[in-house]
Amino acid sequence: MTAANLPKIYVFDFDRTITHIHTGGCAVTPEEVGEEYIRSNIKDGFVELVEYLVQRGDRIYIATYGDDRFGRGIKGATAGHALIKRYMDVVFGADQRYFFFASPKDPQGNIIARCTNDGKYYHLEMILAQEALDGGDPDIMRGILLIDDDPYNVHYFASRG
Repeated sequence: MTAANLPKIYVFDFDRTITHIHTGGCAVTPEEVGEEYIRSNIKDGFVELVEYLVQRGDRIYIATYGDDRFGRGIKGATAGHALIKRYMDVVFGADQRYFFFASPKDPQGNIIARCTNDGKYYHLEMILAQEALDGGDPDIMRGILLIDDDPYNVHYFASRG
């Protein structure tokens, strides 16, 4: 594969792909959102890979089933978008611009946190809409790479192109 054929959009799963330990999409104790815990839970090489991809001009996303609703009714919980953002702010710095979301109801961001259990169909459709891409074009779909620990999700993305 030549550099011209490399994917231009990289989509990272969160739990057990970016992290060592599955968060369940929700942190309920102050320790679980503490800097020391977060730094210890991020897999080696993630920060460097993201910085390299951004420097190269590639687009990056996080697509997770960790949903904002997972924290409802739990006092002090950090869930979904807010949990992902907290992790990214710790590992890249509070002023980081790599991963963001406008609000949980506004899809204009690159953190897509929604529990759909559909092979990440919803997540992919959000990315395609945001990037104004035709998901029916196999050449375009080959430019999107999902990095995920779940073979079902990987199979779905692969089946699209």
